[in-house]
Amino acid sequence: MKNRSTSKPSPVLRRILFLGDFAYSSTKPIVSGAIRFLSNHPEVALIIHGAHPGDDDPAYGLDSDVDGVITCIGTYKAYVRKLAASGRRRPFAFICAPCDLPSLRRRSVSLVCDDAAIAETAAALLVRHDLTEFGYVGSRRAATWAEWDAVRREAFVKTLGARGFSAHVYEPTPRRAGSKAEFASLAAWLRSLPKPCGLFVAYDQRAMHVLNICRAEGIAVPEQIQIVGTDNETWICESTSPTLTSIEPDFEGAGYRAAEALLAMMDGARGGRTETFGARRVVQRMSTTDAHGSTNRAVRARDWLRSHAGEPLSVAKLAKSLCCSVRTLQTSYKTVFGTTVWEDIAEARLEKAQKLLAETKTPVGEIPELVGFESPRHFARFFKARTGMSMRDWRAGKRFSK
Repeated sequence: MKNRSTSKPSPVLRRILFLGDFAYSSTKPIVSGAIRFLSNHPEVALIIHGAHPGDDDPAYGLDSDVDGVITCIGTYKAYVRKLAASGRRRPFAFICAPCDLPSLRRRSVSLVCDDAAIAETAAALLVRHDLTEFGYVGSRRAATWAEWDAVRREAFVKTLGARGFSAHVYEPTPRRAGSKAEFASLAAWLRSLPKPCGLFVAYDQRAMHVLNICRAEGIAVPEQIQIVGTDNETWICESTSPTLTSIEPDFEGAGYRAAEALLAMMDGARGGRTETFGARRVVQRMSTTDAHGSTNRAVRARDWLRSHAGEPLSVAKLAKSLCCSVRTLQTSYKTVFGTTVWEDIAEARLEKAQKLLAETKTPVGEIPELVGFESPRHFARFFKARTGMSMRDWRAGKRFSK
């Protein structure tokens, strides 16, 4: 008796095509989120193009006879347009880059990063590190800021402003400028920043460039500049020196929600909406981790020195109050501010003397003692060496200028 083989229909009733560039670390968690949602829907197959060479042949990996499409980071635009123009009205889910095809808006959902929330997270992190100087480095698109870049920049500045701080913003060179000119411009800007300073950088590859320039310029990270990137591209963040702190958007959650929304549209739900996803977590690494507390120590020392500039000062007593040795304090101070403790004390005393000369009628002979100099003759020589004129001439010049 012959065996009769009975052919059963495939249990897979519907198929979803995923289009994404796996050169981006973010693509993998997006796919993971979609897989996690669809694990409860065995009747739906997810066809992932570009993840493995075995699935890359066009007949399979770019199958146009699918029931829905997920596309992320604006990839495969030409193929998406081709699918949109076909007679079949399948739904689409766009992740990271919103739908830009009018014909698809009513049968699509877009999940885009909440760039303002990313910037607010960066600002909050850097403020918690007791910094008072901040900066933003965006893409190198000079006057034509990408929208996401502009939103991050403006939200970072606004968030700091609400807390009483301002931010320095790097203005890139013209877009046609080569990398050598652009890096030179960025290096000059980094040198000009008041330090210590916290930098928010628009994306991790750009943050890597900032880190490399800091190393070349002798700018200590994190002691002088703390750096926060975006996207948590681990192949970058864990390979730089020092390793890079980065904000990781909720890519996996976006993939889950995209698959959920796409399946709902395949079942007849309406599309035509845009949703946002924010930060999933902050991954702190060495670019914001002052393991030895040198930044905090130096800032506390400078605050005390500036407020007590007119008093007799002892670096040894100050170091003891900060629970460190004189050598440790001096090293921290030089690393963070680029000057020695005594040079900074002298600068603070000079500023106080100038303020007394300009704003009071205090006799010139009494000013050296009021700013902490025991020898009036020594201070007179110091003042003239720094300003190019005597205290009397400086006061007269100030009055004349008024």
